[in-house]
Amino acid sequence: MKPEILAQSRGRSSVFQCIRIGLRSTVARNAASLYLLEFANYIVPLVTVPYLVRVLGPAGYGAVAFAQGFINYLMLFVEYGFNWSATRKISVRRDDHETMNRITFHVWAAKGLLSLLGLAILLLLTAALPKLREVYTLLLALYGIVLGNVMFPTWLFQGMERMLAISVINLGVRIAVLAGVFTLVDRPGDTVVYAALIGAGSLTAGLVGAMTAVRIFSLKCVSVTRAGVWEALKEGWVLFLSMASVGLYTAGNPFILGILTNHTVVGYYSVAEKIVKAMLGILAPLSQAAYPRFSKLAVESKEEAIFWIRRMLLLMGGTGFGLSVVIFLTAPLIVGLLLGPQYRPSIMAMKIISFLPFLVALSNVLGIQIMVPFGMERGFTLILFAAGLLNVSLAVLLVPRWQAAGMAFSVLISEIFVTLAMSLSIIYGKSFLWGRMVRP
Repeated sequence: MKPEILAQSRGRSSVFQCIRIGLRSTVARNAASLYLLEFANYIVPLVTVPYLVRVLGPAGYGAVAFAQGFINYLMLFVEYGFNWSATRKISVRRDDHETMNRITFHVWAAKGLLSLLGLAILLLLTAALPKLREVYTLLLALYGIVLGNVMFPTWLFQGMERMLAISVINLGVRIAVLAGVFTLVDRPGDTVVYAALIGAGSLTAGLVGAMTAVRIFSLKCVSVTRAGVWEALKEGWVLFLSMASVGLYTAGNPFILGILTNHTVVGYYSVAEKIVKAMLGILAPLSQAAYPRFSKLAVESKEEAIFWIRRMLLLMGGTGFGLSVVIFLTAPLIVGLLLGPQYRPSIMAMKIISFLPFLVALSNVLGIQIMVPFGMERGFTLILFAAGLLNVSLAVLLVPRWQAAGMAFSVLISEIFVTLAMSLSIIYGKSFLWGRMVRP
């Protein structure tokens, strides 16, 4: 065989070998599983949003989005950072079944207590705030999202790197909810029906997820102690502050906008945000699948962790940039085809937040894959808390004049701040780490 042909053959063999290794990788399999779920997260809004915005109208759709924005705050409260703290702890102790079992039940107990407190907060605030009283029924129907989150042990599946179950369960529930929407929601007054479908779907997914976890991981009931619950809460405290801070500039923006304006404006902004977040979901599975592995590598092999972080930055950043360009260029077409002429004010909001996929891709690697695993949680939390305050402050200044576009600008500026602040924190706080990462 000629040398050049032999070299080409070896090159092809090397490529196929890399592909085979990648397919055998736990991270790759988990990412593929989560992409199945994100495919549903992408397709469901793509199918339901055009239908719902026409049936419910801007005001009706905005009312549900406003209520869901408040529920998202309560869900962040109940999650309490366990998706990071419990995932990291289980990923390190996954080979110790007894410890894993004990962690699981204490996290469940802690989340259950937080959900009761969250319900009390909901009832008190709806009694005190007129704007929340207007959507009281929607809030109660949507609280099923919080209860479903309590039961579904996402943090356990992630820590054990068994994400396929998450994808299958959520995909099945989303299809059922989708069928319910097209069957039961057919007039502007069906906002409560739509909210109830969302809440019931989350409850169902949570119950099935808990039962699946018990079977797959052979979980056995243990005596839950006050000390164990307190330990779980204490370990997740700093990360809870991070999650709450994230909520101030991501999860609750329709709620902030609704407090400052009205349900119609919320509807204009929410549909733009929903579509951009559906596209942004393309990045989530890789990040979720990689986090447990980076948490483990940060303890066992920092050199290997740095090797893969550098590649994650290139992969996530490149993909995010491509998504941002596509959304910015096609925003008028997307709104015209999917939403209709009455949602023309959504175009500007969508163009402004089209830059989020690129920024979020970078900040995700910097924060979740570097700062948290390498013990920089306090700096991470401080950055997110500052970003949350910045977002709320900018919204108060910009929304009264610019409405939905003002909210979009607030979110964009906050995300730029997060990305820059994390970069500077890593450069100056862990210069030895950053130097190794960028070294050719």
